[in-house]
Amino acid sequence: MDREIFDKWAEGYDESIEREDSFPFAGYKKAQELIKNIVNMKEGLKILDIGIGTGEGVLSFYEEGALITGIDFSEKMLEKARGKMPQARLIKNDFSRKFPPEEIIGEKFDYILLSYALHHLPDWEKVEFLVKLKNFLNPGGRIIIADIAFSDRKAMQSARKKAGDDWDENEYYPIIEDIAFSLEKEGFSLTFIQVSFCAGVLQLRQ
Repeated sequence: MDREIFDKWAEGYDESIEREDSFPFAGYKKAQELIKNIVNMKEGLKILDIGIGTGEGVLSFYEEGALITGIDFSEKMLEKARGKMPQARLIKNDFSRKFPPEEIIGEKFDYILLSYALHHLPDWEKVEFLVKLKNFLNPGGRIIIADIAFSDRKAMQSARKKAGDDWDENEYYPIIEDIAFSLEKEGFSLTFIQVSFCAGVLQLRQ
């Protein structure tokens, strides 16, 4: 991941995710709405958002009183998030290089969210990272991943053709059939919903 690119993108990121008619953000809003339907709000709800960006994805939870901890490697993205959620705990950390940050060691969360972040990790690192996240879940907690993701390789190839020159060959877009067995072997129960030709939501329960 190139921090400088994301720092420059921070100013216009919220406008980028509004472009729901094309790759890579087709289905972004549907994915976020699905997450809102999954999350069971309660007093003192604790959410860890890894790759929080400008905070747009968890803003509604913050406004309803959830305790938000957000992690991102871009200081400019975090500045945007602080402006929206001044009481949230926001931590600069590159999860692809070092995780967890010291600030959350020993903590537990009700939900761990990754929004358009997991595709930066190769498949074997995805599984390893998600297994590590189990240590940060409260009993009954869930990991919810919204990303450019596909049920199988046929769906991915179809999306690649539709995306054309916008497709990034340097990313590792999750293909659920490729990682499902390893995750289930680690004790996860999986639910995947495709929300557009290129976006999906993967829910992991222990």
